[in-house]
Amino acid sequence: MTFDSVVFFLTSQAAIYVYAVILISAIIENLFPPFPGDVVVLAGAFLAGRGDIGYIPLFLMSITGGMLGAMILYYLGRRRGRMLFEKYDKYYLRMENLRKIENWFRRWGVWLLLFSRFVAGARSVIALTAGVGNVPVKRMTVFTLISFCLWNFVLIGGMFLLKSNWAKLTHLIKSYNLVLVIASAVVLLIWLAIVYKRSIGKV
Repeated sequence: MTFDSVVFFLTSQAAIYVYAVILISAIIENLFPPFPGDVVVLAGAFLAGRGDIGYIPLFLMSITGGMLGAMILYYLGRRRGRMLFEKYDKYYLRMENLRKIENWFRRWGVWLLLFSRFVAGARSVIALTAGVGNVPVKRMTVFTLISFCLWNFVLIGGMFLLKSNWAKLTHLIKSYNLVLVIASAVVLLIWLAIVYKRSIGKV
């Protein structure tokens, strides 16, 4: 899905459907991270710059969809996460790891949530583990909302400022996301290796 193809598709739609696509895309991106939700928001910002849609509805739809997706993952982790740790305690999902997650969020939870939207590839993981780590609903909602507002302000504001050079902006966003995805994957692999090594040592 390229920026050009998204703009072409959205241009053929009425404004109300454009807002619906932006809302749904923001939800899907959280549930299925490979989905390019940021590209859809950038395309929406491009249309807003031409006067086809409004900046405020675009901003609100992108935030609302993102929050819905993040909270779905949060509640999934909150309701099912602990059960999985208890069920597979003898394997990889040890209860001691659950306690580490809880302590981790007690110490760094605010910052993780506040910058979660800026970490591509880890956005969904942070929302899910926040639920598993039993982060209070109010804290999750407030700081995730702030994160979504900041990130979407950057995307939409960036397109507003660089609308004459949108290709450069989309390239920067893609490069930024790619670097963070690779870094997140490396960290995850290291963590899994450590967990596996410890589990073997305790057998």
